[in-house]
Amino acid sequence: MAKIKKNPYQLGSPKGDLPMKEMSWCVARKVYVSCKPKAIKDGQYWKQLNEYCLTIRNGDNYKESEYIYNKDNVMNAIWDTYRYIYKKNYGKK
Repeated sequence: MAKIKKNPYQLGSPKGDLPMKEMSWCVARKVYVSCKPKAIKDGQYWKQLNEYCLTIRNGDNYKESEYIYNKDNVMNAIWDTYRYIYKKNYGKK
């Protein structure tokens, strides 16, 4: 049987109690958290590095963090950010 190839840039799954509850609350209020990979130009091609930054979009506001996350901890940072926004703003209109 052939070995399944794993994408080296594939991110892990979220860890936590109820990650979808916080995320759905934020998405319903148009708050989106994602990651952006860092890349450098190598000749005519772009080479992706193992560094990521978080991007938070709230309507027209857009903020980026520094490139401090790697492939192993960026997914946890995204879900922690959703959880933080949910706990900070829960119940507000």
